[in-house]
Amino acid sequence: MTTLLDKRRRNTRPSKYRPRNDAQKQRRRELWEARTDERNARRTVDAEAELRERLAELETALRDLGQSGIHGRRHARPLEDIEDDAQRFAVLKARVERLEALWAINRRKRETRGKIIIGGAMLAELIDGVAAGDNAFLVALLDVLDRRVETVRDRLTVKELLGNAPLPLRPAGDVLEPLDEALRGAFEDAPDFDLMVQSAMAEETLLRPREIDEDYADVEDDWHPQA
Repeated sequence: MTTLLDKRRRNTRPSKYRPRNDAQKQRRRELWEARTDERNARRTVDAEAELRERLAELETALRDLGQSGIHGRRHARPLEDIEDDAQRFAVLKARVERLEALWAINRRKRETRGKIIIGGAMLAELIDGVAAGDNAFLVALLDVLDRRVETVRDRLTVKELLGNAPLPLRPAGDVLEPLDEALRGAFEDAPDFDLMVQSAMAEETLLRPREIDEDYADVEDDWHPQA
């Protein structure tokens, strides 16, 4: 088992390789610079392959959702017909970015549609339960709304939608609280912005008229009479 002392002894031993001289270092730099174009070209090829793979994934996903993809547009030029490498890479990147945006928009629309479907299903279940004389689902739903919905406006909207259900207009509030009192209470719960501004201004250094011009020194008593 190698100990720490053995490692230190090994690290202090002189190297068996002779250090490079200036000519060797210069030759190494020249070789590195000469291969720069080759490395950049290899990175471009790898990046283009990744973009092509992502483009295929996005087109397949959008086609599965009923959209034709980028090749469904008549004015889209096939990548194979673009001979210039830089131009082909730029076109490929632009198409991937466009499909990424389309996919993000489609995903948001699907999420919104899903929320509407879930909400509609919950309302249908609630209506059927109330019609059958079973208020268990209504009680559970009101408990969720009381914990999840915060603003008075949203609570009023939900309350009206549920046929004036016994939902307080403020979290854990009184069910019989009038709208004007709930709104007034909501404003009272908000921060006192006037007090915050006054406190911030009080911490600032008082401006003296003489700091602007010496001719204004005679008005300082009127400017800050409390000082």
